[in-house]
Amino acid sequence: MLGGKMNVFIFIGGNKNFTATRLGVKLGEELQQKGFKVSLACVKGKLKTDTALPVYEYTASAKPKTLANTLKKEHADFVVSFMSLSGCAAAQEAGLPFAYAEKEGFKEDKPSKDKKSLLKKAKQVFVIKTSDKPLNKKTYSGLKVHEVTNPAVWVEHYNYNKPACFKKENNIVAVGKLVKESGFDNLLKTWARLAPAHTTWHLTIVGDGTGKTALQKFITKNHLQASTEIVPAQTDVYSLLRNADIFAYPALNPAEADILLDAMASKLPCVACESAPVTALVSNGINGLIVNAGEEEPFTIALDELMVNWGKRVGLAVEASKLKDKYPFEDFVCAFAQLLY
Repeated sequence: MLGGKMNVFIFIGGNKNFTATRLGVKLGEELQQKGFKVSLACVKGKLKTDTALPVYEYTASAKPKTLANTLKKEHADFVVSFMSLSGCAAAQEAGLPFAYAEKEGFKEDKPSKDKKSLLKKAKQVFVIKTSDKPLNKKTYSGLKVHEVTNPAVWVEHYNYNKPACFKKENNIVAVGKLVKESGFDNLLKTWARLAPAHTTWHLTIVGDGTGKTALQKFITKNHLQASTEIVPAQTDVYSLLRNADIFAYPALNPAEADILLDAMASKLPCVACESAPVTALVSNGINGLIVNAGEEEPFTIALDELMVNWGKRVGLAVEASKLKDKYPFEDFVCAFAQLLY
């Protein structure tokens, strides 16, 4: 240990559908506040967020021995690996204790036959629960499993340092991959109808993907450039949430709704399309609004209602913010921290 501080490396992984950035970065920042020395490690280009923590990037083909040498060079004491078997293998190669964490039901893009034998050597395997169903006994048999609730990453609702992309007084934010399933084409059709009547409002879409060109063309064709902007996924999403007034979640059939959970816990009124992950979080008309998936008219009506009705926005926001108490991040941090003391 350097200067009496446990030196923790957090490996951030995922698959083609899910990244552990949200949880890994926030856990690192919270552990740092508790007095630990924390660094992040990830494949090059995968950490699409801003953080003050030191970040070590490596190629996707990097061998465990190479990563282990980095851990030794940096005098690491413990490794936490979020959905990265490379991080576990590097820790084992370096002779370091490690913990592994994955979302319930997580599957690697390239299945590994050695996964279970590797995880049997972990100090703890954290399973981030996304349902009320019991864990698959076969999947986790023989492992030191600790179930944890998927926590909310939340921010105070407002500060006076508005991001540059917020050009007007009132702001709507939407976040996700720029693909068909995210529903941003329907959101922009809604926005084309609403923007002319709400000249003080601005829409910011955060994300990257193959659909960006088509969305930009729609914005130009419908003369929405002054009220609409698409910003990259590596933009500080939580600064946007902090300064937003409404969160739009037009995803048609999302596998996860983490960003919706974070937005609601950040005291934002939300409009979302109906799906199982959405209905698990939103009580329609109480802490948010749910509309039929893929239908432009209901989303338009709901969004317009929130834009014109400040009282309703506040009421939904207050109820939505209670999710931070139901899904506290502090409990999540403590589960990991107890391995480090």
